[in-house]
Amino acid sequence: MYYEIENSALKIGVETAGAQLKTIYSKKTDTEYLWQGDEQYWKGRAYNLFPIVGRPYGGKYDFRGKTYEIRPHGLARDNEFILEDRTATKLIFSFSYNKDTLKAYPCKFVFYVIYEINDSVLNVSYRVKNVDSSSIAFCLGGHPGFNVPFHPTGKFEDYFLEFPEKTAVEQCLLAPSKLVSGERKPYPVTANNRIPLSHNMFDDDAVILAKTCREVSLKRKRSKRYITLRYPGFRYLGLWHTLASDAPFICLEPWTSLPATDGKRYDLEKKEDAILLPAGETYETAWSIELHE
Repeated sequence: MYYEIENSALKIGVETAGAQLKTIYSKKTDTEYLWQGDEQYWKGRAYNLFPIVGRPYGGKYDFRGKTYEIRPHGLARDNEFILEDRTATKLIFSFSYNKDTLKAYPCKFVFYVIYEINDSVLNVSYRVKNVDSSSIAFCLGGHPGFNVPFHPTGKFEDYFLEFPEKTAVEQCLLAPSKLVSGERKPYPVTANNRIPLSHNMFDDDAVILAKTCREVSLKRKRSKRYITLRYPGFRYLGLWHTLASDAPFICLEPWTSLPATDGKRYDLEKKEDAILLPAGETYETAWSIELHE
């Protein structure tokens, strides 16, 4: 099913399949900012990532002495959520463990995705409740895609990313397998804290960044219109569009955790950047998108 919320500035649409965003529409400027899922490039729009981020090595990971097989980016993207509650400006969706999820992820949980709008800001909250008898481990992330250009006129290369302050951004390098190599290097950022966009950025797949000050804006040259992603509870920022293509979008992906390291099947409970949640407790974090028009 599909649900919408709106105010004087924004209209947001979400489907229960994956609790995935389907539209981020500005009523002020008649602009659709969210990528609309052209299958020529990528049919997704804004996956919610749980309980892993990216691909595990060989499609498998370990947990408490057993090995499990799981899809890239985890379970949430492929499952139906329930609308728990709604108001004029908020939607609360939930997805709970079941006999099928336990085959891929042997933890009992309730995963909530909460969308709330306030003026020109969309806030996306992730809440994980541990309903198991012991601690659980997981990773979280967002995968929203944005139209670039914002309008059909203009070019991808007219756009850039801008950080609000000077920061020593690091790139987490990929191995030929497209998994993390375990190495990092400084990522080139201009003197005015910008990363110019070009399609060839993605000739080798995603660009994974660390130490980004947890806020970034997507801007166009000679334009005052832009969007800002804030992700205070996330250590990494993934940048992606379809590999080696002219795809007219970019995904700005806040991640708590990295994908697998090449050649190493990780133990989820021992993964350095996994979140460990004791029995009966709840973990919550959020990211947001603000439209500046």
